[in-house]
Amino acid sequence: MSYNTTGIGAAFGKIVSGTTTVAASGTAERIRTTSTPIPGVWVAGDIGNTSVMVVGDSSVVGTSGSQQGIVIGPAESSIFIPINNLNLLYVDAASSGDKLIWAYLQPSF
Repeated sequence: MSYNTTGIGAAFGKIVSGTTTVAASGTAERIRTTSTPIPGVWVAGDIGNTSVMVVGDSSVVGTSGSQQGIVIGPAESSIFIPINNLNLLYVDAASSGDKLIWAYLQPSF
């Protein structure tokens, strides 16, 4: 699947959003397990989170004092990550049960 993500011809059908809950802190978890081609994704920590979250590849670490990846605090402004597939991103948190909120623009074909 290919699509033009910028300039003339870039077309998007709708905004798709979801959440990923960290089941066990200290364990990197995929944001989405199925292949989901995207032009990039916005991520943020849920307002009810009790700790920071860390987003990145499979080596992310959310343990306090040892974080590796992009650190996102609870209820901070979202950040945009230019990545071509949602299943390439992982999340971890210092607290089990914290949630990562994510959204992307679904390409229109």
